[in-house]
Amino acid sequence: MKGSIDSPSTQQGARGLRRSILLTMLAAVTTMLAALPAFAGSDAEQFARFKDATQWGAPAGDLNQTRYSSLKDINTGNVKDLQMSWAQSTGALRGHEGQPLVINDIGGKPMMIFISGCPDMSKCNIVQALDLSDPDHPVQAWSYLKTSGRDESAVPRACCDTVNRGGSYADGKFVFGTLDGYLIALDAATGKEAWVVKHAHPDKGETITPAPIIVNDKVFIGFGGDEFAARGRVTAYALADGKKVWEFYSNGTDKDIGLTANSNKAHPEYGVAGKELGTKTYPGDEWTRGGGAAWGWYAYDPDLHLVYYGTGNPGLWSPSFRCGAKPQTQAACNNGDWDNKFSMSIFARNVDTGEVAWVYQKTPFDQWDYDGINEVILVDNIKDTAGKAHKAVVEFDRNGFAYVLDRADGTLLHAHKYVTTNWAEKVDMKTGRPVKVAEHSPLMPQANVQACPSAMGGKDQQPASVDPADPANFYVPTNNWCMELNPQERSHTQQGTVYVFANVYMYPEKPGVTGKLKKFNVETGKTEWEIPDQYPNWGGTLTTAGGLVFYGSLGGDFRAVDRNTGKVLWSRKLSSGIIGNPITYSVKGKQYVSILSGIGGWIGLPVTAGLDLNDKFGAIGATAMTKAAGLNHIPQGGTLFTFRVGG
Repeated sequence: MKGSIDSPSTQQGARGLRRSILLTMLAAVTTMLAALPAFAGSDAEQFARFKDATQWGAPAGDLNQTRYSSLKDINTGNVKDLQMSWAQSTGALRGHEGQPLVINDIGGKPMMIFISGCPDMSKCNIVQALDLSDPDHPVQAWSYLKTSGRDESAVPRACCDTVNRGGSYADGKFVFGTLDGYLIALDAATGKEAWVVKHAHPDKGETITPAPIIVNDKVFIGFGGDEFAARGRVTAYALADGKKVWEFYSNGTDKDIGLTANSNKAHPEYGVAGKELGTKTYPGDEWTRGGGAAWGWYAYDPDLHLVYYGTGNPGLWSPSFRCGAKPQTQAACNNGDWDNKFSMSIFARNVDTGEVAWVYQKTPFDQWDYDGINEVILVDNIKDTAGKAHKAVVEFDRNGFAYVLDRADGTLLHAHKYVTTNWAEKVDMKTGRPVKVAEHSPLMPQANVQACPSAMGGKDQQPASVDPADPANFYVPTNNWCMELNPQERSHTQQGTVYVFANVYMYPEKPGVTGKLKKFNVETGKTEWEIPDQYPNWGGTLTTAGGLVFYGSLGGDFRAVDRNTGKVLWSRKLSSGIIGNPITYSVKGKQYVSILSGIGGWIGLPVTAGLDLNDKFGAIGATAMTKAAGLNHIPQGGTLFTFRVGG
């Protein structure tokens, strides 16, 4: 009978229908998976951890670099009752520009892991792990110090100061860098080495000060060394075994940099492949010593699969040696031919291949050492001037401008001055280039020039913070200094040797005020409130859902501020100046706040190194600032302090 359930034609039709349904379902699932963030391996583990506010699972708490916590047990109403719970020595006197991590399940226990600076090789980058099972009485779980193969030459080659900005955690491993160039993965439960690779080479001017990030089963890291003629590069290593996955430079050939036909596709004016801008915008072979080191902070967008970071200055500070124009004039050196690509830039790279999605140069042909490595912060719903919302990258640059760019294609959305800035009138929003002021632009040797901000920037590496639900308002620790810069003649081109050739005198913009904490709106360019300070703010900020901003000063004052009003609600004097970044976490229902103290960094180097404060050019201008701010009276001493409300 035609159409019988047992007939071959009916069975064939049924099979065809089932096949059609399965294909449709497969296509739907494929579409859904394609729309999901690219979580894989360690990413899935990490992003689950980042959503758990009880932990502090990455250098900035998450990979967006927001330094925000949704914890609110400590709030504007009870922060006055914040008391010290415990303190722990770091084992080193100085260099604590980082922060601890807190992971709630390492071998079944909540654990805090942190790392010291490197005053010398006998105490260089000590890692400690504390068992927080009894959160008010932590127990030392393990400590680690690499003792073999150390390179003493790294200490005098570290610019500026022998600092460390922390480590990262994923898949049971704590990963960090040492000043003398090792990238090390430790078993987080035992402190035993999982793998060790040599990443940076002090004899080439390279030292590791940044904290790596871990994304998609890869460890991503750069190094410092622009003042020692290093050539900047970034590398991704396999988290499992430390094998190199990819590596690219900030300058050199298109291939060296990772430029492809799709790089800067939306903005060819930023620089595209085929023009070899990484070599041709430097005179001669200067690109081989061209700086652009990535020694700051790194961020990651799993939806776009892009890692973001900033690059440093293009080698020596005496600008004329980086300009091939004849004659060398301000106009000729700034016509685009001598931009020293891609120093002073924000890079967006594919995390799997390292290829450049887009790269935007903030300070082409740098004339001030406005090192561009400051933290890049990823926030959503930033509005452009037409009111359209964007997923954005925000960076408060050393050069005094707060940049906002679309993080998918690098479109420049805003560029507002956030401190006193006279070296440029503005940023041309069509070209993305600054409109420089010749009067405040150093060029030829022996020509002394005044400029604001100083080479230490409107803000150095000390990170800002933001509440993702209020994405336009940032809490920013700023420097408020100007400078006189006098370029000098170049005397050598040797990597691994001081490669600066400039005398710099830095001074407070306003006597008695060297630092400010400010609430700054990146859409309007307006400061909502600010807190002036006698001492510089060289540490980062932490924003919480409790309505608070935590930060510390180099005078040693650790403070909690009402983020709406700017009123200081709580303050405690710690044992030394603060250059670290506060974190918050919760164990057994109790919220804690921790901060590393220990004066250091570029601004603290004259103190920690015992320099002559009468030499106003010492430490590339830092001695004058140390003397002006009275930092020579601040004691040294690295300590981790932890606070909570109640007894």
